[in-house]
Amino acid sequence: MSEFRKDPVTGRWIIIASARAQRPRHMSENNESAQIEPCPFCPGHEAMTPPEVWSYRATNTQPDTPGWRVRVVSNKYPALAIGGTWSPRNDGVYESRHGLGVHEVIIESPDHVVNMDMLSADQFTNILRAYSDRMRQHHNDRRWRYLLVYKNQGALAGATLEHVHSQLVALPAVPRQAVDELNGAKRYYRSTGRCIYCEMIERELERRERVIATQGEFVALCPFAPRFAYETWIAPINHFAAFEQSSEQDIATLARVLKDTITRLNRALENPPFNYLIHSIPPHEKNNRHYHWHIEILPQLARAAGFEWGSGSHMNSVAPEDAARSLRDAL
Repeated sequence: MSEFRKDPVTGRWIIIASARAQRPRHMSENNESAQIEPCPFCPGHEAMTPPEVWSYRATNTQPDTPGWRVRVVSNKYPALAIGGTWSPRNDGVYESRHGLGVHEVIIESPDHVVNMDMLSADQFTNILRAYSDRMRQHHNDRRWRYLLVYKNQGALAGATLEHVHSQLVALPAVPRQAVDELNGAKRYYRSTGRCIYCEMIERELERRERVIATQGEFVALCPFAPRFAYETWIAPINHFAAFEQSSEQDIATLARVLKDTITRLNRALENPPFNYLIHSIPPHEKNNRHYHWHIEILPQLARAAGFEWGSGSHMNSVAPEDAARSLRDAL
């Protein structure tokens, strides 16, 4: 049973999830396959996962059988569990709570592909549609204060199974990093009446030095103050606060932009391990004028070291202007 524990000094919540240590590892740190047993994400092995909660599959096929294009299941080794209540347990200065939440796995393809770049643009569309549908489903549950979709590709990015997949968590509290981002956006909106992300996108599109590509109503760019070398953001050019409210047309366009961006990163950096995550406005936020959803892609080219852990800041050896130029020239 997992639990949340609050740091009594910083107020940061930590999840203690001992069951995660039991996860099988099908990848070594040099990204070579270490798989011996059958892959639980391949068709025909549906019984090796928890029952599916969502799928995009061929008509006349049954749940938990082959015939799917994208399949969503509860995580077999979850960091969070849907049962229980979000009530505090206090022990002097220490506070803990039951590990309440949702933890799902989005299996991105029936083919045993280890690099997302190998998928078609249509399959990217199917994946993004799964993200949107699952986020809308959890958006309506009042218990959840924050929804996060994230992907780990490569062992150095945290992946333990090589078959392409991503994950979704629904949390009963907004995590500290998201709180800081939301509060910063609110402060700017209160002082100017404008969305800070809209301001940044307008400026980037005017100067173009950190823009990688634009397509339809989306832009891919390297942010002005990146934490990671070649950190890349994808955002709608127009103001939208919630990813899960994207139209079908926007999902299809975003799929092409996401695939194009990952292809550029792979060519420029020779298939780096990376994480990506979707930052979307929390379900309970009533005013959405200050926030702008976006995807952050974080290549893992170097490990955090003493400076990063000791200061909470990041040291980046590649200027975003140089990274954007390299990614523009990659195709």
